[in-house]
Amino acid sequence: MIPHRHILKVIASPYRENADANPVQSLLYDAMEKAGVRVTSYSRQKLLRESWDVWHLHWPAEYIVSGGNVYNIARRLLRFWLALKVARFKHIKIVWTVHNIRPHERNHRVLERVFWRIFIPNIDGIICLSETGKKELFRVHPQTQSAHIFTIPHGHYRGVYPDVMDKEQACAALGIPPGDFVAVFIGYIRAYKGVGRLIRSFVKARLANSKLLVAGAAVDSMKRDLAKACGSNSNVRLFFEFVNRHDVQKYLRAADLVILPFKEILNSGSAILALSFDRPILVPAYGALAELREIVGSDWVRLYDGELTAETIDAAVRWAKARQAKLDARAPIDALNWDRIARLTIEAFSQCATASTPRTAPGREAKGSASEVSPQSR
Repeated sequence: MIPHRHILKVIASPYRENADANPVQSLLYDAMEKAGVRVTSYSRQKLLRESWDVWHLHWPAEYIVSGGNVYNIARRLLRFWLALKVARFKHIKIVWTVHNIRPHERNHRVLERVFWRIFIPNIDGIICLSETGKKELFRVHPQTQSAHIFTIPHGHYRGVYPDVMDKEQACAALGIPPGDFVAVFIGYIRAYKGVGRLIRSFVKARLANSKLLVAGAAVDSMKRDLAKACGSNSNVRLFFEFVNRHDVQKYLRAADLVILPFKEILNSGSAILALSFDRPILVPAYGALAELREIVGSDWVRLYDGELTAETIDAAVRWAKARQAKLDARAPIDALNWDRIARLTIEAFSQCATASTPRTAPGREAKGSASEVSPQSR
């Protein structure tokens, strides 16, 4: 641990800048600050002029190599490399929370490889959100095994968003007839999320008195594709807009089942968001989703193998109706509370900050980290 009375100082990328789109960092850092840690947003000036124990990064590849032309990405890579060297020189420990193994948009593969060559040798600590994520990280980036590794889950969103509607009020706000079964997809709509297949499978299932709501921002080409998949089917309703924090409850309180048909996924904040509103979910048996079922139980998480089909949806709807009485129950997500996650994160940072060497031996896991937060112990 860090010395007595030492205030752990963390510079974060990002800190609260993306709170409107995703409050995860704000929730984590609120809980850490309440525990006495100093956290602030990253800037090159702060990195240069002040002393820090830890530089904490989320989605670094997304910020550096996703978006922009080759010149802009190359310039960002150079600045990032220089910042890493400054951090090493100042003995600031670099910790990466692995939300994704790779960027979702991969338009510059060569520059992406350059990014990993720059980044991975400089990492001191890695926080994986699941054991599955850790295994996948080691498979794709075996060099990361020489860093301190910690397994700390993604926190929940219970109480974060307004939540005053009941199902009847939410359905009325959305113009859904009373008594209809409502399936919902919510979140940014991207190709890897499989929303087109969801719509086609739902249409093919021909479920009586059932609606599918798709809510989230999408690019124009995706909007056209999904509208085409709907055809003239009035049981599928598309809401192509960013779901603001006040409207999250409208879609999730209307939902009898949340369907997230990812083609590939490592961790899912959308799945935890649905559970935070006590909605059962249908998700593929990918990434950390099987571990999520271990945490909350099979009454709340239904997994499917392979591609989503009409038969899968039909069976899931029957499952959701059979457990309908449980919709008033609360999903058991206490293990994902932010005070606990902040405590584990502080312990991880402290271990990295006081490590006598910048990297552990290959394959070595930070002592006590994974066993304390494994799904079996929750």
